[in-house]
Amino acid sequence: MSGKGGFAILLVTCGILLGCAMAVGIAKERIPPGMVYIPSGYFLMGSVQQLGLRVTEAGVDEFPQHKVSLKAYWIDQDEVTVEQYRRFIQATGHRPPPIWADPTYPKATPTHPVIDLSWFDAEAYCRWAGKRLPTEAEWEKAARGTEGRVWPWGEIFDPEKTNVLDSGKGWTVPAGSVEGDVSPYGVFDMAGNAMEWTATWYRPYSGSTLERVAFGEKYKVMKGGAWNSPALPFSRAANRHAVAPKWDHPNQGLRCAKDA
Repeated sequence: MSGKGGFAILLVTCGILLGCAMAVGIAKERIPPGMVYIPSGYFLMGSVQQLGLRVTEAGVDEFPQHKVSLKAYWIDQDEVTVEQYRRFIQATGHRPPPIWADPTYPKATPTHPVIDLSWFDAEAYCRWAGKRLPTEAEWEKAARGTEGRVWPWGEIFDPEKTNVLDSGKGWTVPAGSVEGDVSPYGVFDMAGNAMEWTATWYRPYSGSTLERVAFGEKYKVMKGGAWNSPALPFSRAANRHAVAPKWDHPNQGLRCAKDA
């Protein structure tokens, strides 16, 4: 078997999927559909401060790198798709993404990630789905694992492993279809396809002396790269992108999380 399904079966068979629900004894009926289990414990968040680093390699708001302990949780394996979001609109009457009425962009494709969402849109969808937005820390752990990978797949960027501006695809692709863009836990598209909202306000890390007028309850943190964003800095797992909650943009999507 090839493709995404074959990859998932291989991980389970080999026993290397850290987030595999069966490996931690979770009954099959308790596994939320389409979600991946992230076990409790510590992970490395942020970037290591070194001489000679450029801002594309590590932003000053990513220092200091620090250990964060999280409780176990679930996170969507894939970004929320157009089809899933359309069902939400039909059920609630929520406004459609503005891009759906913009003829300068391709027509919304059901299996592609939904984009052009504000934080309020993303939060409303997750609440309707019986979930919530992940925190910045939850998102980052799911993307890079416990050892602080730069990208979900490792330490070296490869444009063929994801969908960002450098990849040359020119538009979103079906969620979960880029097999190289998979995290240590088996979560897809965390480096590209669509940037993703988190629940976290943009603030400095504990131990940081950085001061910015943007810090506080003004902007939410977005994570990951998008089809139209350069790989550096956005596609790195540690990158922090501060965006006003009311702002929607054609590279902004989402995935949801849920307490375990």
